This record gives sequence, C-alpha cells and structure tokens, in this order.
Amino acid sequence: MTSPDPDTPGAETSRVTRAVVGVVVGIAIFACVGVVGYVAVVAVGMRGWADAYDPADPGTTAADPAGEPTGLGRETGLDASDEAYRQRSGTPESDAEAARSVPAVQAALDPVADGSAVDGAEVVAALADAGFEDVQVTGPTTPLGDTATTVGVGVAVPGGCVYGAVTPDAVTLDAGGPIADGGCLEMPTH
Repeated sequence: MTSPDPDTPGAETSRVTRAVVGVVVGIAIFACVGVVGYVAVVAVGMRGWADAYDPADPGTTAADPAGEPTGLGRETGLDASDEAYRQRSGTPESDAEAARSVPAVQAALDPVADGSAVDGAEVVAALADAGFEDVQVTGPTTPLGDTATTVGVGVAVPGGCVYGAVTPDAVTLDAGGPIADGGCLEMPTH
C-alpha cells in the first residue's frame, strides 16, 4: 500500500473531499438522532397529556362539590371543554336564593300540565301572568323539526335560575346559577 505523494496533483483534493463527506455524514447522523429523539419526546408527552385528560371510565359523569352526580351528565376530560357552555355558575348561597323561587314557578306552571299538549307560548304566558319577566323556553319542536311532548323552561330569578321541563302531566324544576353561555336554558342541539 502506498501513500499519496503530497506533491501529486489531486492528492489534496481527495483529503478535502473526504473531510467534507465526513462532515456531511456526521451532520446527517446528528440530524437523524435529533429527529428520532424529538419524535420520542413528543410521543411520550402526548401520551401523558392524553392520559391526563382522558377519563379511565368514559361512562362516568362529573359530580358537583357535594358529591352528587349532576343532572346534566357532564363529561370529564377533553369532552368537558366541549360541554363548558352548559355548565352552571353560582355559589351555594346564590343557588339557595334561587331555590326559594321554585314554589312560585311551580305554582304558575302546574295549571299548564293539565294532561293536554304543552305549548311554549302557553308556558311563557303562565309565567308572565305570575310576574316573571325573564323567561326562556325550548320546544315543543326539536331542532330537527319533530314534535316533542316536553317544553324546556328557564326563569331568571334572584340568585340565579329556576329551570326544568313541562310535560302534559308534570312539571319538573330545579334551581341553580345561569349557564356559561348566559341565560338559564341551553340552546337545543341536534
């Protein structure tokens, strides 16, 4: 084996070429290791993030501070951000103040639940006659245009809202704060 003679033309070019190729290969290897490391870190981070927001049992619902399941069946984790608009705000004191209005709203709506079909205008008129000014109703038509037998009702009262449903045979009411979207009743969805 012979070594190239430094005085031979092109010998210096071979060394420079080898050095450039070595640097390029080193950079390529470094870049590949960096990309693989970055993907691994992101994958582990995403898994941890998803685990933090994904409930172990997707069938569970959120509970209120008293430990009782909520009537809305709200989701937990990432699904909760989708449902945040319907969460009620309020304090135990304001909810208790709103609850004091339930009997008056119940008394105004009981005559509407007389066994005949319930109409939203009839519900509004009964509440207006009882002195309630800020009233919301949904139904009896669903967002898809079908006829429903239930009219949703929300009444703004001191401390929050009285909300529930009026069917031909019953009135079901609860009290609490307004929803995050504003008002006492969420908009119907499909």
